[in-house]
Amino acid sequence: MSAAAPLRLASAAGAIDQLYAADAWRAGELGVAARRGRDRVTFAGIEPAWLREAVKLWSRQRLASGCSFNTITTAAAALRRFSLFLAQRTPPVVAPEQVSRPLLEQYLAWVMARPLADASKNVARLFVRAFLSDNKRYGWLPITGEAVIYLDELSSHKRPLPRFLPEFVMAQLESEASLARLAAPYRHLVVLITPETGLRAGDACTLPSDTLITDSSGWPCLRVLVSKMGAEHLIPLSARAADAVRAQQAGAARETPGGTPWLFPSTRDPRLPVAYSTLRGVFNTWQEHIGLHDEAGRPVHVTLHQLRHTFGTRLINSGVPQHVIQRLLCHASPEMTNFYAHLHDTTIRAEFECYCQTRVDIDGKLLAFDPGAATADAEWVKHRLSRTADTLPNGYCGRPPQQDCPHPNACLTCPDFQTTAEFLPIHRQHAAQARALLADAEAAGRERLAANHRKVLISLDKIIASLETLRRGAGGDDA
Repeated sequence: MSAAAPLRLASAAGAIDQLYAADAWRAGELGVAARRGRDRVTFAGIEPAWLREAVKLWSRQRLASGCSFNTITTAAAALRRFSLFLAQRTPPVVAPEQVSRPLLEQYLAWVMARPLADASKNVARLFVRAFLSDNKRYGWLPITGEAVIYLDELSSHKRPLPRFLPEFVMAQLESEASLARLAAPYRHLVVLITPETGLRAGDACTLPSDTLITDSSGWPCLRVLVSKMGAEHLIPLSARAADAVRAQQAGAARETPGGTPWLFPSTRDPRLPVAYSTLRGVFNTWQEHIGLHDEAGRPVHVTLHQLRHTFGTRLINSGVPQHVIQRLLCHASPEMTNFYAHLHDTTIRAEFECYCQTRVDIDGKLLAFDPGAATADAEWVKHRLSRTADTLPNGYCGRPPQQDCPHPNACLTCPDFQTTAEFLPIHRQHAAQARALLADAEAAGRERLAANHRKVLISLDKIIASLETLRRGAGGDDA
């Protein structure tokens, strides 16, 4: 390394230190990922100065350990409220040594009496507790170790019921006539959020332009970065949602010939995603334009997040297992769905992978599956959803439950049908019946009916031949 290199490194480190020393931070300047519109935090108003400087050190440490920038913003607001409490004491708290357990008990009582929502009160307790706990380790302030807020003092962990929307209201939001009154980018966004995926609106706004990929059976999946978890997830899509993504990709390509990394780029700067605040404003105005109302004719106002609650509630009402809903909604824990559920263990996942190695489609073609592929998890979620939603006598439906079936009672002519060797006796019986029905239809000169039976019989013959080959290869009885 040259003599100038250490100087450059020291200069860069000094510049970063200056940015962190400021009372206002911008995520982009710090090299930290943040959602557009939530990429700034201010520590102004946190007094005394010794508390403000300690909070900035704490925030820097939390960012370095992988905490999201939005959480830092929320924490700063909570510590600003704590500083207000300190200033209102008589006499006011002017030194860190004055922060004690009795003082914190007064703070808890002060928070309880504030005109705040329960969630805001819990945030006010949670981040002060976290700050004091981390201060014990790093020693930013000389606060006694007895100054703690205990875990059972945070909240009773009561969660409100999901704020789902009545189907009468959802029918208005989902109707083609209503959606036609939205400009294309926002129409596609609403389609993705409402009945199809349950995505958080902020995550939908920041979808990458190459968000669409397919699983081993050719079904479309959505690649999404879940901001709350800081991780990528794959979500199986309905055909309608996939069409919305493809239409938006085509539209974005036309509107931004220079290219954009975002599926929904900002109209002002295609290098940025559309802002959540912009989507929210458009969504609110759209509700007024379509005259959204309840069954009594009264105007109704809904939020974007209620669409997510409605999606989850629909799945619960459809009998989808709660652990599958947790995966589909990208919840970090079962508690976030307001229900406790045990996750399936590796044995059940292994059974699913075994099933994927032996499934064939209506042409008798073996469907490929790679358990190590990036889409394997999304396909497992879709499989569990489909097995719950549709029980067929001769196989399984490969469609996610949020996708309506256009093939009632015609699974053997549906490209999403899948089956395995365990259904061979049913397929053989069905083939025998189809041949008899075909012969009767031909004898009666009913060509249209005969054509239908012939089509089913062609699929059955292909399926039976493929499954018999698979069973012989596995050493099974072909009887």
